[in-house]
Amino acid sequence: MSVIPGITVCISNEKAKPLGGHVFELNAIGSQPGYCRLQLHHLADEECLYFKACQSSIKDLIEEQNDGNFLSSDKFVNVFVNLGKRLGFCVPSHVRHGPCAMSEVNCTLKRYKGWGKGEKDWAHGLVCEEWPIGANEWFKRKRHDWPTAEIQEIIKKQSCHVVPVGDRISLLHSLQWRISFLLQERELVWSFNDTQLQCYLLMKKLMKKYIEPAVSDELSSYHLKTIVFWQSEEGGMAIWKSENLLQCISDCFQRVLDCIENEALEHYFHRQRNLLANKLKEGNDRKFVLRKIKKIMDNVQTCVLECLHEMEDLAAMLTKSRTSETNFLQQCQNLPALNELYSATEEAHNTINMHRFVFDICLSSFKYDEKEIAGTIATDLETLDEKIKLKDTSVMGMLYVAAWSFYSMRVGMIKYRYMKAPTNPDINQEYIVNHPVTIDVAFKRGMLIDQMSGKLYLASINITEGNFATSNQIVLSVLKTDNILVYPGLCSLHRHIQLTLQGIPKQGPNIRKNKEGKMPHAFDVVFSPNDIYCVPIPVGYECSVTQLNLEEKYYDSILFHPCVYAQFLLCFGYHKIGNQEEFQNFLEQLQSTVEDIVNGYQRYRAYNLLGYCYYVSGNYQHAFSCFRESITIANSKMQNAAIYHLCILLMRILTEMKELSLNKAVVKFSHNVGI
Repeated sequence: MSVIPGITVCISNEKAKPLGGHVFELNAIGSQPGYCRLQLHHLADEECLYFKACQSSIKDLIEEQNDGNFLSSDKFVNVFVNLGKRLGFCVPSHVRHGPCAMSEVNCTLKRYKGWGKGEKDWAHGLVCEEWPIGANEWFKRKRHDWPTAEIQEIIKKQSCHVVPVGDRISLLHSLQWRISFLLQERELVWSFNDTQLQCYLLMKKLMKKYIEPAVSDELSSYHLKTIVFWQSEEGGMAIWKSENLLQCISDCFQRVLDCIENEALEHYFHRQRNLLANKLKEGNDRKFVLRKIKKIMDNVQTCVLECLHEMEDLAAMLTKSRTSETNFLQQCQNLPALNELYSATEEAHNTINMHRFVFDICLSSFKYDEKEIAGTIATDLETLDEKIKLKDTSVMGMLYVAAWSFYSMRVGMIKYRYMKAPTNPDINQEYIVNHPVTIDVAFKRGMLIDQMSGKLYLASINITEGNFATSNQIVLSVLKTDNILVYPGLCSLHRHIQLTLQGIPKQGPNIRKNKEGKMPHAFDVVFSPNDIYCVPIPVGYECSVTQLNLEEKYYDSILFHPCVYAQFLLCFGYHKIGNQEEFQNFLEQLQSTVEDIVNGYQRYRAYNLLGYCYYVSGNYQHAFSCFRESITIANSKMQNAAIYHLCILLMRILTEMKELSLNKAVVKFSHNVGI
């Protein structure tokens, strides 16, 4: 949460009078506990710097009501949701998400279900001059030994805030703000011991696995966190020990049950606010949640094990051992799956975070239209060679070189496009096309970015040039390698790719080291909507339909999992060569790889490539299934090439039916005339 400077919220007129800047009074009349309106007390003579930077004015956000002038929470959020439209390409696009303006780490990232997954919530709050009266009870509350006196003193000195979201059932919701104790709650979570934290995280996993798929948006992680707060305060810390973890989970879920049945869960800091107000009102949902929670409590050991790495084998083994820990551990020694798990070490986490940061830097280049980026390229080509040749082995040095490697590959793409499509020239085209840095040199530099995608871009160019055998050789050299790669991309939640000399890559959830202890990486394959001349036909369809979205096309990119794209290129190349045996072999592998992808951004594009391969093979039924799945999993608001694939498929089927009907007519006519 970012706190807007220069704006203060007070609980009384007396408190507001001496303050400078923009000042509002907290008005709770007509609002449920925990919500309020912000009534204008006075505005500063000058606009605060934050709103100046956003090219906005707080005066435009104030609405006149019968009982005063109030700051609109809806208009406030929209200032930041629409920031990209006002400031242009330098700011990513946002969408409304509760009190937040949600963007991605950069604008190329998805809006797919799940994950946080590249998503970033930007909450902009206002500081309260003091705690609201209804929350002062927290200071006087009797406790055992949690939170400690030291933590209590820290919390007492922290400010609370208001965030722009109203009570959804109130007629005043567009003007209402919610009182937030974000800083205080963060302090409490930081004070959790290992057992408290493990209990909270495991409860989240259990809810996500057993309840959220059927009943979503009713119980949240915030409810669970509040439950742990109350259990810790009222029961004390004596039970929060590692040997009592399962009991703590059961106790917390019992409290969840009691709260649901009583239709009440008090906010930890502001007790008058009921966190279950207007939740689980639908009778069937309520019964389902109660039944599932009771089932979790009855089988808490088994359910927890099922949530850990989704290893149902462990849960089955626990049941088989009749919950005897000794028998269970003895049987686990014979479970092969345990030998496949690698601990997520600090080094591994640092590595994946570093590579993800590099990938985010690379993707950020797609925030710019070619009209902006081409001018930058034109001035930077002379220094690019020096950047790539840096031998800095520090982390920042590696990040720097990797980002410039991707930049170099984009130079090659743009230069290739200018050469293949000379229409609509701009002021930079002649300079870039005639510059001594050749396309081959640009792609050679670009291949340094990782162990897979760098070479796959070069293979794509060879495909468009008709060099299918060369493209196949490049892709096979990528796949037929004994290596384990960290995967920090967005197209799957798997985190490593294992390459083998047989050329069949395998994906896995854990970060793994290869035999030498190294952790090389593989990024997603990324294309611009303008790369139509640099890619095979079905990828060109993806570029074309993305361009149809005129508002978003310069803020979006086309991503493919590197294993999916590698196997697609082989299918495409072998089909063009006419080697049907190899084509069918890699088509089966492509099918398996697409199915093995776990969630991920733009997964529907992988199904489009798979469907195209089935289409050219003549398997129209499988092709139709792939395009249908693509439409099912894609955001309905997104342009999807599957629609165009289906149109082409339908026209092909109709043509063949017409030809078949004509042939039958000719045979019948020939038979009738005795030919």
